[in-house]
Amino acid sequence: MVLREVLDEHPAKPLTKTIKTIATQFGEVTLQEPPPELVQAIRDFLPFGLIHNVPPEQGADYGLVMQCGGLELMGVRQQPEDAAYEQCLRAQEDNNILIAHSVANYLKAGFAGLFLPCTYLVAKKPPLFQSGIAYFGYPSPHGRECHEFAFGSTFDGQFGHGFTVMATEFMRALTQSSVATGISLPPPKGLNVRYRRQLGYLEFGFLLVGAQVVCLKTRIAPNDLAWTALRETGITTVFHLPCLPAAIEEAQLPLARR
Repeated sequence: MVLREVLDEHPAKPLTKTIKTIATQFGEVTLQEPPPELVQAIRDFLPFGLIHNVPPEQGADYGLVMQCGGLELMGVRQQPEDAAYEQCLRAQEDNNILIAHSVANYLKAGFAGLFLPCTYLVAKKPPLFQSGIAYFGYPSPHGRECHEFAFGSTFDGQFGHGFTVMATEFMRALTQSSVATGISLPPPKGLNVRYRRQLGYLEFGFLLVGAQVVCLKTRIAPNDLAWTALRETGITTVFHLPCLPAAIEEAQLPLARR
């Protein structure tokens, strides 16, 4: 059963508790507590699952496990040119806004899998840094990304049938958002697969699973322009699951996948 069907069976649960309402110039965005079915679906998609932080750590109720013993997640890096630190910080802010603005257009594709676009900042040869976007994604075998699109030779072999079209669709949405907002999106120097640790500092924003938008931010700031960008495109409600990247030992995997 796909996530859309699971949530449709429990129509009242996704709107049981409002956590926070954020006002923007385009209207309000409401943050809701995620239903257990959604949290479990996210856990099931992720290779190493989620860990529940009790008590929360640095504002994160959950750790999105990206390293398990000697293993770690891989993602696709949309790599720009290296630049000075201050320029990279500005690029990271712009990328976070563009990711938020791109969510609505991406969702129109109707994919059923999980897709996590996030910004990264990594030190390169001194004094240079690199600030780009990394994509982590896990297609659903029940979704149109698998059934309606041919196997993509670019990345599907590593990430599953459907990942290539999911990533391509999000990059297309990014380009559209760049035009709509006037925020520059430098052409990528390359698209390549990298391990999580090769991506340096990862900043989580919005995770997309089926038709659901999940905010992973640990700090909700009303002046964060990502909220304005999200609301401008018509999104009024998101689920809030504050997460940080996490590392666990192999013995903890059954708990994280439970």
